Amino acid sequence: MNTAQLSQVLLAAWRQRDRSSPWGRWLIAALVVLPSVASALLLHGPARWGLPAGISLVIIHIGWLLMAANLQMQNTPSAARFVPGHVRALRQAGLLCWVACTAASCLLLVLVMPTRLLTWQAALLGSAAAVTFTMWSTRIWWLWLLFFFWGPLLGVLSEHLPLPLQAAQALWHEHQHLTLAAGLLGLGALMPAAFGQGDAAHRRAYGRLSRLQEMQRMFQEGHQATPAQAFVGLERFSRPFNAVITAWREHVLRRADNTSTASLLARAEIVLHANQHWVYQLLTAASIMASLALMLGVVVGWTGAPWQDLIHHGAFGITVGLGSMAVIPMLGRAMLWQTRREQALLRLLPGLPQGRAANRAVAWLSLRHALLAAVLAAVLILPLCRITDQWGLLWLPLMAVPWSLWTATRSPAHMRQPTGLRSMLPVMAYYLSAAVAYVGTERLGLPMVPWAVGLLAVSAAWGAWRWRRLDHQPAALPAGRLS
Repeated sequence: MNTAQLSQVLLAAWRQRDRSSPWGRWLIAALVVLPSVASALLLHGPARWGLPAGISLVIIHIGWLLMAANLQMQNTPSAARFVPGHVRALRQAGLLCWVACTAASCLLLVLVMPTRLLTWQAALLGSAAAVTFTMWSTRIWWLWLLFFFWGPLLGVLSEHLPLPLQAAQALWHEHQHLTLAAGLLGLGALMPAAFGQGDAAHRRAYGRLSRLQEMQRMFQEGHQATPAQAFVGLERFSRPFNAVITAWREHVLRRADNTSTASLLARAEIVLHANQHWVYQLLTAASIMASLALMLGVVVGWTGAPWQDLIHHGAFGITVGLGSMAVIPMLGRAMLWQTRREQALLRLLPGLPQGRAANRAVAWLSLRHALLAAVLAAVLILPLCRITDQWGLLWLPLMAVPWSLWTATRSPAHMRQPTGLRSMLPVMAYYLSAAVAYVGTERLGLPMVPWAVGLLAVSAAWGAWRWRRLDHQPAALPAGRLS
């Protein structure tokens, strides 16, 4: 493969970027550059260069994740089968990126971490493993689930399964360079294996990858996959979900009454929110909780570890997952754009609120959904806080309140066509604000109760002011007609 072919393969990810929101990339660049420059100028000691190095490390791995996903999308079965040299070009590009990202990550870790804590051999092997994992995770999505679940449990497993870990440590210390070479060769061999050759297995894997990326795009634009889309090929698993959704719709239709505002809004919510309806999200949350409980039960039965230790080690990751329940309703606003045709017909429904009443009704459906999700997340997170004594974890559902108020009271008539970046920026801002509040409580020692009460009080006053302004907004439906 010559340089021209390599450049075409590597630049494909940049050329396929979203050009509709360039300001978002400038904002992300500012969030990366400004903290790095500020820490280099204002901080002293190890943190002066540790923060820029950490940010650079995150950027390297995010960039590699995007590049790896693009390389997998270029690895189409038809091109792999009928275009000579296509798979070889992808493999060489992947290996080149693997070497570059591994070397850059190792260099940053060695420069920042003291030698007594991390040797260059361990940094090199760990960086290579992380880069290889990222490539394979773009092909096999459930590897991320294993990472997020088993990662926090490594401390528990090291206490209850000491023999395998002690054997691995002894092998590393006695034959460090040989183990390093074998590990790098093995990880390097896994990189070309991530690209298919156009056979039946490759076609099935590429089909799963395409469906996953389509579901990700739908999620970013406010859609939520139906059970048939999420469990394609696994229809038996989707039947209970379809049964619950169908039962709820039949219940709403049986109780239909055009003189009842509650009945009208229940039917309107099915149309407005479509696959972002609260029934879909409740089923998703229940499935995740059941899967988590099952995996915890398997670990407890296998290792004999106390369940309190598992919860203590995995509390942060579990809380982030539960906190997503509070933020997902923010993405429901984008669904108003997707259902705007149905909204034109919905306005003809006898008895449906119109004008100012419609503005308040549409906002109330979104706000009620978001606030109930935040309350449910807080109720589930509260026991984790009591077990771990990390009360700062409650900032995740608390920070959802002001962001939900802002999202629900924006004018639907002026909304623009949603894009992935435009939909995800409020979510990123929510997680960033929750992280800042968590650090303030857990690391800086700020009292949580006064700050939480103040946040809720300010949110209530601000929400009441925005609620009154709904009367001055254009008619909410159909959404996006004035954009």
